[in-house]
Formats: sequence, C-alpha cells, structure tokens
Amino acid sequence: MKKVLILCTGNSCRSIIAEALINAKLDGIDADSSGVKASGRVNPNAKKLLKEKGIWKDEYHSKVLDEVIDNNYDLIVTVCDHANETCPLFPKPAPKIHVGFEDPDGKGYEAFEETYKEIEEVLLPKIIQTLQKKGNPMNKNVFKTGEGVKIAFTGSVEKQNIVKMVENCATGQCECMSDETKKKITNMEVSGKDGEVHLDLSGDVSKEEIEAALAKSKVINK
Repeated sequence: MKKVLILCTGNSCRSIIAEALINAKLDGIDADSSGVKASGRVNPNAKKLLKEKGIWKDEYHSKVLDEVIDNNYDLIVTVCDHANETCPLFPKPAPKIHVGFEDPDGKGYEAFEETYKEIEEVLLPKIIQTLQKKGNPMNKNVFKTGEGVKIAFTGSVEKQNIVKMVENCATGQCECMSDETKKKITNMEVSGKDGEVHLDLSGDVSKEEIEAALAKSKVINK
C-alpha cells in the first residue's frame, strides 16, 4: 500500500476533497491530508459534496502537521502555492510534487463541484504517474561533447527538478559543484520532458567533474 499526503494551507477544502477522492478512487493508495496552518474545520460545502458523492468518512478532519509529520509517505503533494512555498522538511523524507488548484473557500457550491472535478481529472492521474515513475530509478549518463558536457537523465526524473538544480547553480546556491568547475561553465540549457531530460553544459569542463557534482546534488539525489 502506497501512502500519500495531501498538503494545503487550511486543510478545509482542497486537501480534504483530494484525500477523499484518492481513498475512494485509487486502489493500493492510502491518503492523508494536513494543513501548514490548519483551520481546524472542514468547510461545510466540501463535506456536503463528499457526502453527496458517497465518499465522505467521519474520520476526515482538519489536521495540523504534528499529526502526520512522523508518518512514512511515498509521496507528498501540495495543492496550494502557500503550502508549496512553506512545506516543511519531514523527518522521513519523501518525494514532493506541486499540483495547484484554486481555493473554493468563500465561493458558491458550484465552485466546490468544479474543484472536485479538477482534482479527479488532473491530480489523480498525476499521482498514479508519479508513483509509477518512483519504481523506475533515475539514470544519469554523462557524455563529453565538442562544446562541453551533455547529461541525459532518464527514468524517474522530473524536468522541474533539473531546472531547479540549474537555477541553484546560476544563483550561487549550488553546493555540489566547486567554484573552479562553475567558472568553466559558460552556459547551461535544459531540454526534454519528464522521464527524459537533457542538460547541456557549455565550457571547458570535464566529464569527471560533472559526474562528481551530480553525485553530491541534493536536488536529484533526495
């Protein structure tokens, strides 16, 4: 059984709906939800909708992080920008993805129905896809080229993680590459898609230097 945590700000609407949908619709996956600033209440419209859909459980409630932070999860999903930006480090690390949805809180019942539909159509397939990739390890192949070095990432790799690694290097936040190696690189370009990402590094840099840096990268080795 795979364990998934859905994280948002108040844990009253989107994450509760997502928790209920995952538990009702996805075989072999068990979901919890929580809020970085839990409201302590489930929105009445969210509860009404889940009851009408026949997937409400009395155990669903707005939870603070302390209730779930020590659990083992195979995947953590943030469904609002605030939760994505403030997601804490869990004692037992797990892969994290962000799939944002507009907050229906304070809107009419129709907004909750639309949120339910979007979560079912967008989030559930993404969770299945991500968990399937997790069973397929990331492969990193480094090649020397005439312009520098090319890295081919395949398997369980998300393009956004490679982009983040490049951004960290560009802004001086990278700890995996030595200052000497950074000075040799004149350009970094990411291409491809999830599952098959390419990173081209231009400059007088060696294959061995890049392989050493990749082994230390916290972004792709988490």
